[in-house]
Amino acid sequence: MPSKRERGKQRKAVKNLAAGNGNESITQIVAKVSKGDNKTTTLLGDRFLGFLEESNGISYEQSGILSTVLKFLNRCEDDAFVKVMLDVGGNLKTPRVWIDVLIKAEVQEESCRLQIAQNIGPLVSSMCNDTRRLFFKSNKHWREGIHAIVCLIHNMILKSVNSLDNTKGKKIIDTLLQHEGLLESIVQWRYWEEKYRPDITKELNNNVSDIVELGMSILISLITADTNVEESRERLKTIGTTPIISKEYDSECKISFVVGLIRQTKIEGWEINASTCLQRIITNVGCVDKDVINELIDLGINTRDDKWSAHITVLLNFMILKKYNNERFYSNDTRAAFAIRGGLIELCLTFIERFGLNESFDKEKDITSSSFASIQSILSNIYWIGLHKKTAKAIRSNRCSIVYELQRLEQNTEITSNVNCKELLGITRSILDINGSYCCRCNESLSRTEVKLCNGCGCMSYCSRACQKEDWSNGHKLACCKTFTVEKVGQFQGRIKPMAMPEDERKASNLKELEVNMNMIQLKLFLDHKESILSQVKDLDIPLYDCVVTFNLTECPLEVTTHEYAGFYDTFDLKREFEESRSKENITCIFISDIYDGSFIEGQIPSLEIQRLFPHEWLSKRKAHGK
Repeated sequence: MPSKRERGKQRKAVKNLAAGNGNESITQIVAKVSKGDNKTTTLLGDRFLGFLEESNGISYEQSGILSTVLKFLNRCEDDAFVKVMLDVGGNLKTPRVWIDVLIKAEVQEESCRLQIAQNIGPLVSSMCNDTRRLFFKSNKHWREGIHAIVCLIHNMILKSVNSLDNTKGKKIIDTLLQHEGLLESIVQWRYWEEKYRPDITKELNNNVSDIVELGMSILISLITADTNVEESRERLKTIGTTPIISKEYDSECKISFVVGLIRQTKIEGWEINASTCLQRIITNVGCVDKDVINELIDLGINTRDDKWSAHITVLLNFMILKKYNNERFYSNDTRAAFAIRGGLIELCLTFIERFGLNESFDKEKDITSSSFASIQSILSNIYWIGLHKKTAKAIRSNRCSIVYELQRLEQNTEITSNVNCKELLGITRSILDINGSYCCRCNESLSRTEVKLCNGCGCMSYCSRACQKEDWSNGHKLACCKTFTVEKVGQFQGRIKPMAMPEDERKASNLKELEVNMNMIQLKLFLDHKESILSQVKDLDIPLYDCVVTFNLTECPLEVTTHEYAGFYDTFDLKREFEESRSKENITCIFISDIYDGSFIEGQIPSLEIQRLFPHEWLSKRKAHGK
């Protein structure tokens, strides 16, 4: 900062510039600025001088000073600075001074900001190319001016974000960021570090660290601002997915801002600003891909501080969810599968062991502040989507390591005696229970290569041709490639709901895979819950053939309920047809699961319902064939 004596000299110089009366003196000053006068323009941009007080309150905007400077800057794309000075006969030393005037104007006059935002497109275009690095066709001028323009953008955005007039502040930000390349440049300013941009750090020396800090400050302000408006959401998505290195410098760079921020957090440790930004980008706009999933899981592995465990579990939870119709979050098959293959379930079990006995691992808190609530949500969402195509395969792929970690924790009495931890281990066990490959006739566990699907419907799996033939003659022939009808309600075995496959090929394929996976575990679930079924039948005091057992996989853990058919079917016709078509040797079971494929029926997730009939005698045996 200049000394008191120097500031006195500067004020005296301004008074000399403003000598005269009223508008005439301002007119003279504007004329000097328009002619590129170095002394006048430099003093106008000097941040230590209160020029407005010295010029009878005439503003930068009203006086024409601002428009004069903007006209000069609008020539920066096409002209060299030397040529501009020759055209006007000026002696200005550097075009950076014009940016200093803009900074001074927007600091002292809020009304200037919108005009600046509307008219600095050419300046942005020139200064934001960090590979060519030319300002008025000069690398020297770019080096002199880049810090000033970063300060200008920083000041305008932060003041607009914090403006008491939200509408006006939003308009300024929207106008400023409409200039092509500016938002991407702001992201990349944050990463002008030796590791990523040695060329820039070498050229800018001391200024570069300040630019990095200013870049991050701008991003924090934009990310943490209101994201309810669709335009703001799109901006947030652009920030999250923008590569941290410009494609002109490295066209192969695939590191997005969100990935870069996660990596930075691993190196430098958790900070509240980084945590807030990650939550906004991942939760609000779903900037999640394979790299983000891998980095988040690795971040979780490296998180040792209980203070931050809730933050990472929140991120881990929302990375496997997707927001449909901009309304509700639901499990996403692709994200969940990739995360499971990356060790998400094992990481949750590790967190239970690390933090489960801590007081902060609190069941009473909500999902944004409790490790327990977040891990409960992660495991529950995996359970709900656990029979879907990709997720089911991922669970089978990692089954051995999941079982190993689960059994290890189940042997720890400190863990199992804790109510919260025990509940989470129970959900993990439920995930394994509903996932697996089993013969639909004898319940034999099958490897991937041992599964033999029905040649007709392709939905029933068997361990051998003998089991397939036996199942065919005992009811599958009534359902194979056939649609459910009310007349056969008591003997039908197969998909009841939805009534037909969707026309969309992808959704039809996903539904069929879900049906196959559900069929493979139906007999296992029936046998695993035989004691509960028999107990409920006893309480109802009715014959087994009068019962309908529902296996509700939309509940976590699985909910098994036995009903009397007369109370289960809600119409007279269904009750009558069931009674007329049922077999008195079988008990009717209905398996229900939600379909997480992005579809909605009347705003609700559609469900898959499959009906199977099992002989009464199987309830008293461990396996269907007694093997």
